[in-house]
Amino acid sequence: MRDLDLSNNSFSGGISHSVCDTKHDLDLSNNSFFGLWFLDLGKNQLSGELPDCWLKFPELGYLNIGNNNISGGIPNSIQFLAWLSSLNLGGNKISGQLPLSMRNCMKLVKIDLADNDLDGSIPTWMGTSLFHLQILILRSNKLSNEIPLEICNLNSLQILDLADNRFSGRIPRCVYNFTAMATKRSTINNIFADNVLGNSTHNGDFWESATVATKGTRMQYDTILSLVTTIGLSRNNFSGGIPKELTSLVELRSLNLSANNFRGAIPDSIGNMKQLESLDFSRNSLSGQIPNGFTLLSSLAYLNLSCNNLTGKIPESTQLLGFNATSFTANNLCGPPLTSHCRGDGDEVHEHEDEKEGDESKIEWLYVVLSLGYAVGFSVVCSALVLKKSWRDAYFGLLDSMWDKLYVYVYIRWRRLTATPSGARS
Repeated sequence: MRDLDLSNNSFSGGISHSVCDTKHDLDLSNNSFFGLWFLDLGKNQLSGELPDCWLKFPELGYLNIGNNNISGGIPNSIQFLAWLSSLNLGGNKISGQLPLSMRNCMKLVKIDLADNDLDGSIPTWMGTSLFHLQILILRSNKLSNEIPLEICNLNSLQILDLADNRFSGRIPRCVYNFTAMATKRSTINNIFADNVLGNSTHNGDFWESATVATKGTRMQYDTILSLVTTIGLSRNNFSGGIPKELTSLVELRSLNLSANNFRGAIPDSIGNMKQLESLDFSRNSLSGQIPNGFTLLSSLAYLNLSCNNLTGKIPESTQLLGFNATSFTANNLCGPPLTSHCRGDGDEVHEHEDEKEGDESKIEWLYVVLSLGYAVGFSVVCSALVLKKSWRDAYFGLLDSMWDKLYVYVYIRWRRLTATPSGARS
């Protein structure tokens, strides 16, 4: 027997006994399974630690024990699976670090260890030994430290999911070496058949699958998996700027850098990534304006730039106008689809006119207040003179005195001007 698919059942108990021991209801250890290359025990209720007897399965090419209750670490005997191309241990409670012995599994095309309790770093040997690796899913673990530069040697990589871990540092600038993310694909290939089967006599009906976080949700791909290209680094502690080298991956279809500490401007060359269908830069500290290159992303179906420090006007394009305002909120942006208007030329003219009208209104009110104050003061004085005789006598006495003085002054000045000088008489 070469294929054994026991997935989606209710098998329970210790998996080590099931695989390694002969005295168990689920016995895979006898010689009739020596040539087994396809083993799927996924989506059961198996528990215990992973078997440490993989020497008994030297021809195994596909191993799926995902979505069980497996605990413990990855055993060193996995190094004997020299023909292993697809490894799925996701959705368990596997802990510890990625063992050095895994570097002997040099034919690995897919590694899915998502949703476990793995810690430590991404080992450098992964980039120097697993040259055939196309799918690396380490989402939702406790992995930390920086992404090693050696990872850039994986030029066949088309799915890289490191989301929801504790990674830090910067995105390596050597990501342009991910040539599989920059190479156009026009045909659908069966990754499993082309890489796992090789020259096997298997009929190739099985299609490899992978669950990818994209467009704000998780989607499972199988028949079109060879066309999927994605990078997911969300919910980590990455910092620094978004390297422009990342925009050289022109065939990337999904990019998620949300919930990190990225700073600086979005690269102007973002417009080169015309195949992007999903882009999430939300919950960072990005600044500057949204590049006009966004108007070239005609395939974009999901966009989230919210919760940053972006400023200025949102570039005008039919594609961007189709997104909800929540894709741009919690920034300092303006223009559609937001309701806040930008200060354009036309708006500035109206603004100046409003300011002028406001100034004129202030002047008019000033005249009104002054006139009212004068009228009130004059009425108070007149009322006092009418009602109080002593004030009235004093007021008119003052006026008479001032008038007399003025009359005398004018008369004297006039007489001086009209008097004939004594030297002028004959």
